[in-house]
Amino acid sequence: MSQILSPAPALTVRQAASRIVARQVRELVRYEKGARRGDTEAIHQMRVQTRRLRAALALFANVLRPGRRAGRARLRWLARALGRVRDLDVIAALLEERQLPYLTGVETARLEDLVAALKERRWRAHRKLKAMLAGRRYAKLKQALQDRAKWPRFRKGGEEDAMAARFLADRIHREARRASGHRGMTEREPDAADLHALRITIKGLRYALEFHAETSGLAFEEERKLTRDLQDCLGEIHDHDVLLSWFGGEADADATPVEAALFSGAWRVLPERLAADRATLFRRFLRLRRTWLRRTEPAGIVAPLEEPRFVALEAAPVQLRLSRPQRTVASLRIVR
Repeated sequence: MSQILSPAPALTVRQAASRIVARQVRELVRYEKGARRGDTEAIHQMRVQTRRLRAALALFANVLRPGRRAGRARLRWLARALGRVRDLDVIAALLEERQLPYLTGVETARLEDLVAALKERRWRAHRKLKAMLAGRRYAKLKQALQDRAKWPRFRKGGEEDAMAARFLADRIHREARRASGHRGMTEREPDAADLHALRITIKGLRYALEFHAETSGLAFEEERKLTRDLQDCLGEIHDHDVLLSWFGGEADADATPVEAALFSGAWRVLPERLAADRATLFRRFLRLRRTWLRRTEPAGIVAPLEEPRFVALEAAPVQLRLSRPQRTVASLRIVR
């Protein structure tokens, strides 16, 4: 089946960087009100926007001048505050929605008490977040971000006038090589730390792929879907690893005495269920990893560390992509 795609404007790196940064700032501010109210999805999306904005600033670090008041370090401060609330939302939901219905007897009551304690901690974390979003430090950061989006400052003599499609494709290939060579991709049994670090690498690659799609037309469709699936799977594995460590006696530093007591003790079914679910997620990761390595190795050569063979579509007035379900058979560029 053939499909004619909308024309993609041939943006320069300067134009692409301006567009990407401005959009992420708008999206971050858009979710602020919901985050103040404590809305779960708004907090999640605001945290995602801080990450995407940090990724954009890192991606264009050789093009954009650093912002003293709106740099990555300031965004990291904001992301940590949002993360404290979001992580508790995820952990509490995992326990309450996916584990509690399958427990019986004493463990049911213990888990209900534990979920209640985690929600109490979440309430306290959100109260701190709400105060932070109403404070002067955040107000200054938001204003600095909006100013930076409105009046971006560029380095001279760099790549700001190069074509964005080529610039971003080069960064994508670089990040893809990092992902393919990561221990989480090459080790037979990567540990929790390897998988968590791989998730961070995959996340950066996914953002680069999305930035390319936003500014340079549709390309890397399969790679974007694959990185999203990998990131989601690795994120769920990390959530289970965190819980298993807590139930194993390694309660986090923020745990209250009540939480620490509830995590310890004679749990029988719950840790086993978490371990079984984690094993299922790990098998899914291995399937996704095999798909990744097949897409990134040269045809006919079993060498997963070779340069990925991504099919990049350059910006053009018209782009034609010939596809069949589950497999791309050709990518063509039509030029006037």
